[in-house]
Amino acid sequence: MIGSFSRRAWMRAALALAVVAAGLLPVPAVAQQAPGTTAGTTPGARATVARLNEAILSLMREAAGRESARARLQRFLPVMLDTFDLEAALRVAAAPYFDQSAEPEKRQALDAFARRSAAQYVDRFDSYDGQRLEIVGERPAPRGMLLVDTDLVRAGKAPVRLSYLLRPEGDRWRILDVLAKGTVSQLATQRSEFQNTLRGGGLAALTRDLNSNADRILGGA
Repeated sequence: MIGSFSRRAWMRAALALAVVAAGLLPVPAVAQQAPGTTAGTTPGARATVARLNEAILSLMREAAGRESARARLQRFLPVMLDTFDLEAALRVAAAPYFDQSAEPEKRQALDAFARRSAAQYVDRFDSYDGQRLEIVGERPAPRGMLLVDTDLVRAGKAPVRLSYLLRPEGDRWRILDVLAKGTVSQLATQRSEFQNTLRGGGLAALTRDLNSNADRILGGA
């Protein structure tokens, strides 16, 4: 088991990328009070995570009902596009290549990134046995961001912690990163995963890889 000091160190390392991300992205113009914040709570951020949680549970139930992977992806993708700031995430994960590319190339890469990201959720949440997703708390994060903690509750097993890093955008909150087990940054993993492809062939090569990976996950379903 990771000790409390090690867990804090992992969290700091994961959040360090979020600080970098915030520096790479335009700083949103926000009021003194963050969007959806009242009396020390952030219902707007929790509503974003709650919507994603319900979509994940739907993915699991649909898989148990023998729905095809492609059908499940088509239903899940709009929720992912609404709850995640995928353009901001890709700008960080594919830096500096994303910002150096032409707009049509950026759009193709973003479409492929969204499709691959949604396909990964379809692949990971592929069975249902009464699991629940419960929002258990929230914490401030660097540069005005927020962490909302969710537990995946499973019968007879320890819950799995998913911590969502949200960034204010206008009058709403959107997810920039996910920390699996509270420590493993999805955005840091993607940045590491993408770099060799980007160095070898730029954003166009990454787009091809993301689409190919999504096709493999969906398995021709």
